[in-house]
Amino acid sequence: MTQIPLVEHPESVVVVALDADELVAVRQTRPGARGQTLELPSGKLEPGETPAQAAERELAEECGLRAEAWRALGSFWVVPAYSTELTHVFEATGLSPAAPAELDEDEDVEAERIGVEAAWQHLSDGASLAALALWERRAT
Repeated sequence: MTQIPLVEHPESVVVVALDADELVAVRQTRPGARGQTLELPSGKLEPGETPAQAAERELAEECGLRAEAWRALGSFWVVPAYSTELTHVFEATGLSPAAPAELDEDEDVEAERIGVEAAWQHLSDGASLAALALWERRAT
C-alpha cells in the first residue's frame, strides 16, 4: 500500500454569520479554484488562539463585523485521510460594524449578503457547505 503524505495544517474556523434573514459571505480569489469563490468567513487559527477567538477575528477581518452572540455548532475533519486540519463552526448573530482590521497579505475579499436558499446554490467550498449543514441541523 502506498503511503500518502500527511499535510500538517493548523485548526481552522468557519463562521455562519446571520444578518436578519441573510448570511454574510465572502467573495475571494482562490488559486486552487482558479478563480473566485463565494464562501462563509473562515480562516486558520493563529498560534495561541482559541477557535472562538479565531472566529471573532476572521469575522472582523473579512467582513468588518462583530457579533453580539456566538454559538459553537460543532467541528469536523476537513480531509482526515491526508490532513490534520480540524475545522470549528460558529454561529454569529447580532451583527454590527467592527473596527477596521487588516487583511492578511494574500487576501482579497469582498463581503456580501446572501439568502440561505441561494447560499446552497452559490457557496462552493466544502467547509462552507459543511458549516451550513451543521447550522441548519442545529436550527431545527
